[in-house]
Amino acid sequence: RHLKVEDGSGRPLGRSFHIKLWPTLVFLRDGREVARVVRPTGTEEIARALGEITAPT
Repeated sequence: RHLKVEDGSGRPLGRSFHIKLWPTLVFLRDGREVARVVRPTGTEEIARALGEITAPT
């Protein structure tokens, strides 16, 4: 499942995840960050991150 999140005034949500550049994709498992893709330029970067989150823990 994915969520598109609109950050509010002052960008408190983005700051809480230390996001500096847009777009940034943060992948979470059980509330913990397991992968991050900053300004992806191709599908390979996103596929790698998806592989990390689908790998067994």
